[in-house]
Amino acid sequence: MTSGERVRCAFEHREADRVPVYEQTVCCRVASEIMGRRMHTGGGRIRWEETRARWESETAWQEYVGHLIEDVGDLIRELDFDLVGLPWRHSTRPSEKLDDFTFRYEEAETGLWSVFHYDENSDVFDQVDSAIRREGVAAIERAVAATERSAEEAKPPAAEGMAELLAISRRAGGERALKSGVGFIQIPPEAAWLEAAASRPDLIERSLDATVREALTAIPELPRFGVSVLWAGGDLASKGGPMYSPPMFRRFMLPRLKTIVEAAHAAGLHYLFRTDGDIRPIAQELLADSGIDGYGEIDVDAGMDPVEVKRRFPELTLWGGVSCGKVLVGASPEGVRAEVRRVLEQCKPGGGFILGSSNSIHTGIPTENFVAMQEAAREFGRYAA
Repeated sequence: MTSGERVRCAFEHREADRVPVYEQTVCCRVASEIMGRRMHTGGGRIRWEETRARWESETAWQEYVGHLIEDVGDLIRELDFDLVGLPWRHSTRPSEKLDDFTFRYEEAETGLWSVFHYDENSDVFDQVDSAIRREGVAAIERAVAATERSAEEAKPPAAEGMAELLAISRRAGGERALKSGVGFIQIPPEAAWLEAAASRPDLIERSLDATVREALTAIPELPRFGVSVLWAGGDLASKGGPMYSPPMFRRFMLPRLKTIVEAAHAAGLHYLFRTDGDIRPIAQELLADSGIDGYGEIDVDAGMDPVEVKRRFPELTLWGGVSCGKVLVGASPEGVRAEVRRVLEQCKPGGGFILGSSNSIHTGIPTENFVAMQEAAREFGRYAA
């Protein structure tokens, strides 16, 4: 059975030869220790390194992308992941280098800017300052107008825009399922945006409507490039629960998410919504009423038990199940194996399950624990012939 067939079985709730396995990110350190060479695969390091390469020159950037494509493809092949996707990256060139680890991005047309800094210890390349943090609603107004202009100018994906994903797939081999991040939708989880949800709901609605228009332009064309899954969603919760109220979710997110999911289904695509955190206060709306096909980044450490989710929402395909916080970081390899076995024994019957971590294989995870997880997945994930 091919990986593509295995993933299709999972979404159709049929038992394949084994449970599909996938990680959306494996950090460079863990990948390097597995492959025995310096790898460019995921985590904050590749976002920082690619930003540095973009700043240096077009040639340096193209060389970096070439290494990334080779390394991600090789790791997928080595670990026999069942899906292929692009790692999380920065898509624009910085406007200024502040120091070796800090870069500024600025849009001349809108005056919007942000500063990103890389921390080597945590392997995080994240925003540390921005126009929206400083100006609040005034900057959000400009950001929303820019999003609307982008939606108006959006064109269906062309071959050049899909080239990197297809190159990784060819490098990985194995007829694997291809996924795309098209259909990503969220209210940005930043204080200024969350305050605007209360004080300026019109801005939130305009922003999300533009996001929907852009997604609807792209979705119908994705199957011709071999994409079968929209690996989308968007963070909307923390360990304390949703970042905004259930009524706000029903007003802002639910109708627009349903529109995207309906378009995905019309194109023959499956839609999987990813978010960290405790989503129980909006579980019915997000996991059932929206019509999504799958739910991932199941935050075990926030109380989202995959076994309970599968019991309550048996029609969903779940991705995740193994805590990338407490278990993969703090357990022994034997403890990891035991947890993988427990999760598989309870979640694999009847299909509808893809094994993975609760978010990513980050730099705090010992390589031997990740290897133990992969070995246990193959040992305990097989279905009876």
